[in-house]
Amino acid sequence: MRLLVAFAAAVLAAACQTPCPAVNTGPTVSNFTCEDGSALRVTFTPTQAVVEQEGYVTLTLPERGVGGGYRYSANGAELRGRSTDAQWTRPGAAETLCSVAQ
Repeated sequence: MRLLVAFAAAVLAAACQTPCPAVNTGPTVSNFTCEDGSALRVTFTPTQAVVEQEGYVTLTLPERGVGGGYRYSANGAELRGRSTDAQWTRPGAAETLCSVAQ
């Protein structure tokens, strides 16, 4: 009988675990340093990336579907990459490689 009570208590305790926290879908900000010497501050949301670069107009780029990694582009500007590395292209400028600042 004691074994049955202990087993029932263990089952009930396992069923009362705290639920997982909600997934954060809010904006995420990353700071990149690029090979051409520029610095980017990018605010990512599920639907867009806002790219701030000193001396330039802030750009809002919509998300574009991609198999792996990420890609945001509009009007000749494109930010694409995977994990902490990215390629950044602004209209009229050569593509540059960027990495998340440490």
